[in-house]
Amino acid sequence: MAARRLSRLQRHILRCLLRQYQHTNGVIAMGHRELVQTLRQDKSNISHSLHTLAARGLIVIGRTPGGKADSLDLTAEGRKVASEIA
Repeated sequence: MAARRLSRLQRHILRCLLRQYQHTNGVIAMGHRELVQTLRQDKSNISHSLHTLAARGLIVIGRTPGGKADSLDLTAEGRKVASEIA
């Protein structure tokens, strides 16, 4: 199962995004900056974890025209995995 191969930070990110997804009825308004503030973790560690989660197809990272991470969204598989580990 993919959930067992996730780091503690990656599982924490998925749970955080799932809570916001459920709270806002499917709209995740949280971006990279808000996630860093919420989790109180180092920005580079979160960035690395986000890229890993995106590569595994669990999240989609929205980007500004300049290439900065702008928004985060759980994929259907990401919601499934996040629900299993929540």
